[in-house]
Amino acid sequence: MGAPFFFVFIQCSSMLISMSQGASPQRSEGSGWQNKWGEAARHEQIKLLYEAVPLSIFSTIVIAAILVTVQWKTFDHNMLLYWLAAHLLVSFGRGWNTFAYQKANPKPESSVIWEHRFTIGSVMSAILWGIAPFIMFEDHLVSHQAFLAFVAAGMTGGAVSSLAARRVAVFSFLAIVLLPLIVRFIMVGNEMAASMAIMVSLFLVLVGVNANRIYWNTHQNITLRMQSQMSEQALKASEERFRELFEGNRSVELIIDPETGQILEANRAAEKFYGHGREDLLALNISDINMLSPDDVKVEMELAGLEKRNHFIFKHRLANGDIRDVEVHSGPIHWNERKALYSIIHDITKRREAEEKLRKLSQAVEQAGESILITNKAGEIEYVNPAFTHITGYELDEVIGGTPQILKSGRQSDEFYKKMWETVAAGSVWQGTVIDRRKDGTLYPANLSIAPIRNEEDEVTHYVGIQQDMTEHQLLENKFRQAQKMEALGTLVGGIAHDFNNMLAGITGNLYLAKKKLTDMPDVTKKLDNIDDLSFRAASMIKQLLTFARQGSVEVIPFGLTSFIKEVTRLSEASIPENIAFNIKVCPEELVVRGDTTQLQQAIMNLLNNARDAVAGVSSPTITLVLEEYKADQVFHNSHPELTGSLFARLIVKDNGCGISDIDREHIFEPFYTTKEVGVGTGLGLSMVYGAIESQGGLVEVESSVGVGTIFYIYLPLMEEKEMMVSTEDAEEVINGKGELILLCDDNAGIRETTCDVLESIGYLTVTASDGLEAVELYRAKQKDISMVVMDVVMPRLGGVKAVERIMEINPDAKVIFATGYDKDETLKSEMPSEEQVVLSKPYDIAHLSQVIHEHLK
Repeated sequence: MGAPFFFVFIQCSSMLISMSQGASPQRSEGSGWQNKWGEAARHEQIKLLYEAVPLSIFSTIVIAAILVTVQWKTFDHNMLLYWLAAHLLVSFGRGWNTFAYQKANPKPESSVIWEHRFTIGSVMSAILWGIAPFIMFEDHLVSHQAFLAFVAAGMTGGAVSSLAARRVAVFSFLAIVLLPLIVRFIMVGNEMAASMAIMVSLFLVLVGVNANRIYWNTHQNITLRMQSQMSEQALKASEERFRELFEGNRSVELIIDPETGQILEANRAAEKFYGHGREDLLALNISDINMLSPDDVKVEMELAGLEKRNHFIFKHRLANGDIRDVEVHSGPIHWNERKALYSIIHDITKRREAEEKLRKLSQAVEQAGESILITNKAGEIEYVNPAFTHITGYELDEVIGGTPQILKSGRQSDEFYKKMWETVAAGSVWQGTVIDRRKDGTLYPANLSIAPIRNEEDEVTHYVGIQQDMTEHQLLENKFRQAQKMEALGTLVGGIAHDFNNMLAGITGNLYLAKKKLTDMPDVTKKLDNIDDLSFRAASMIKQLLTFARQGSVEVIPFGLTSFIKEVTRLSEASIPENIAFNIKVCPEELVVRGDTTQLQQAIMNLLNNARDAVAGVSSPTITLVLEEYKADQVFHNSHPELTGSLFARLIVKDNGCGISDIDREHIFEPFYTTKEVGVGTGLGLSMVYGAIESQGGLVEVESSVGVGTIFYIYLPLMEEKEMMVSTEDAEEVINGKGELILLCDDNAGIRETTCDVLESIGYLTVTASDGLEAVELYRAKQKDISMVVMDVVMPRLGGVKAVERIMEINPDAKVIFATGYDKDETLKSEMPSEEQVVLSKPYDIAHLSQVIHEHLK
């Protein structure tokens, strides 16, 4: 019997060792313990094992003592005492291990070693029960066998409830306790023992199944409990993290009731931003903060709650009354078991202000009248504004990626561009004037400014060019320069007009006297008439120069231009040679304008004379005169903003002559500028045309190409009146006087003498004075005899106007005629006492002078 016992003990020991090794985390179920969930569950299972140890020790000692007592008479007393002592020793070890476990209160990660120690104690106890069938089994005493089987069954049954928390512990205990008993029954060899072996085997299976079921129930309960605990911990940690993030976030955060709009929670940033304490904020409704109406706020909250929108731009009111632009990100959240809106709010007031500034800047760039072009550092175009397209004719897709060289006209040298880019590459601003080329090939002047664009590191990354089209400015500048030249001419002419007209007055007066004495010499009279005509033409030229320089008098009256042109062309046909085709196209309706017929006639004659000279030497020379009605469009008004109205009379003088070069065309309206040979032209014709037309509110334009011909366009504003005819004046005859005494006052002795002779030749008596003071004294002395005073305006000592004032003090009914060689409007405009005074311009037309005197002596 000793050999089988030791054989079974050795087998049980090796089983113990294998189970101890199998308890490591490397076994099949060990992979599930490698995570925290597994460690926590295993820790709880081992706690259950150790909690059952005291009851297990107590049961083991009591049952072992009962078994020894029952078997005391049958078996060797020493063997029984040794067996019982071994149980006491193992129980003590298990108790001490349990005490140490409770004292250590180990963490889940150190549970493995404690499981191994528990398993060893459990296995040692099982071994002692496993050897009992070999030391307390009597082959012929069935009652003892049955009792032993009963004890073994009780021990394993009790072990299932205390050891089922760990399968290693429970199955090792069951196997070690019941398998030796089964073997022992088989060794008996009788039918009864075999039946007992089968019953014990069947019991082992049933207990094992029950132990496995209990294990899984225990394992599931522990797992569920641990999951619940860990979920609670995770939820708590999540809430703590949310609270920490919510309170510590620098962004304003609000929790809002989507139904009522009530503020449920607010973080510290919200208190700081709105200026309300937490309690005050929680007492507010979101409508108290939002500048929208409550109904609009409700609509916005519904959109956020349904997740149809999560981004909003609002205006919020602060505690101090300030209004701030805010950007709100809002969405649904569960808050204290209720549905709420979680809103994150950013103050974007400064950003909106910056965006508004950027929008204004962008609009300014887009809508600027100047061309704006931006290139990268390599000079490649990245942006152009609409004005660039308008000025250059290039569309956006035609220039993006290209370079500004697309505008290069060739008018600037390579050295010019080299210096330009050296300046901007050095980080400086370049400014200057350039001539660029449009897409259609036309050139235009422009003011150009190029500046570098720097980044935050002060590095040049781009260049911006701003270009102003100077075409219209240049036209205005040219007109201004022309006006300055005309003003200078007016000053010059005005300075010589007085002396020149005085000399002409002396000439015409003496011619009149000479012709009266040479009535019987027609050849001489004819020559004198020619001299007289030339004198008055000279006077007319001076008058036109004064008018051209805006210093002469212009008699502006309404007249029918159509009838006028027809009359003028009859006179002009005589001055145009027969070899020149002269085509006249005049519109049938009467075009009524306001102007000076004398000036206009002179302007037309000058243009026709120039056309006649231009076609000399041309095969098939042709001159065309056209009069038509012209309706101005927007392009015309943009080019000539100084003109108002929409209807004009357009007079066209066209020839197929030599034409005018570009250089000459810029100067043709300047006084004394001529392209004709010396002695052929004076250079005043076109300047007179220019001044005459502009003085009547009109405009002169010219188109010309060398070798092709020239076209002059005259635009005169139309009036509404129709059917007006040109008034014609009959030739005036001299009206003789009846011996009346005329006081003639003039500082020029030659003029006094000649005028006295003329007046006396037509029946008047004269008395003369050399200045205003002398005239006043003479009038005072002979006022009863003097019928009229002819007074020069500008004289030394006392001028004519002041002298007449003194004469009027002597005799308010004194009859006075002023005479001047100056322009009466310019010279007398600040001195004339009234508009009723008569002013005659020198040189005198004797017939007109006689009629004026006769009219005023009535």
